[in-house]
Amino acid sequence: MSEQMMQLSDAAKVMQTTPLNVLMHIKRGLLKGIEEQGQWFVNPESLDALLARTGGSKADNVCSSGCDKKTACGGGCG
Repeated sequence: MSEQMMQLSDAAKVMQTTPLNVLMHIKRGLLKGIEEQGQWFVNPESLDALLARTGGSKADNVCSSGCDKKTACGGGCG
């Protein structure tokens, strides 16, 4: 594992959410992460990018391409 990766629980603290929510962000493609030996790790650069796109708020309205679902995609993103 790359030393630059961070544990799921640490990413959750930064995002002020739960590890499960961080995992769901990975599954949706909003964060880059890897699973190694049953543990998930988050790429901190993808976390920084997500926080920059959302302004630190919930990422409910951001799709994996980074657009704003409400305005740019008209709600058509996955």
